[in-house]
Amino acid sequence: MPTFKVKYATRNKLARSLQQEIRALGLIDTGALYDSVRISAVWGDKLNVITMTINAMFYYLFLDEGTKRGIPPYSITDSWLRRSDVQQILAEITQEYIEWQFKQYPLLEMAKILNNPKVSIEFNWIDSPYPDLRTTPTTPF
Repeated sequence: MPTFKVKYATRNKLARSLQQEIRALGLIDTGALYDSVRISAVWGDKLNVITMTINAMFYYLFLDEGTKRGIPPYSITDSWLRRSDVQQILAEITQEYIEWQFKQYPLLEMAKILNNPKVSIEFNWIDSPYPDLRTTPTTPF
């Protein structure tokens, strides 16, 4: 099955925007989290689903969703996805993906389901000491 891929420049814009969100929330201590953020892949290998992989230090999850041991949730991912620049970039990616699907599968032009692909996020944790650390956010977007 063919795979839709997003170019590096577009993924880099998303990563820079996430870094700006981390900075805006005041979550820069040593800079390790900020510097670790990369969007390594945005692809679609399933019909009407775009998957984005974010690489970040493992403690991004704890800062994003909080812990029972006293770290408050900063909702980094939710705040980032609400940013207008991210919404614009994702809209461009979605439009390119829809056009790509129609080129790959011409019969799909008749299916209205393809007008609104689902975007899912996966995380690749850097230096995680926890082998079973969840790789998907708990809050839907």
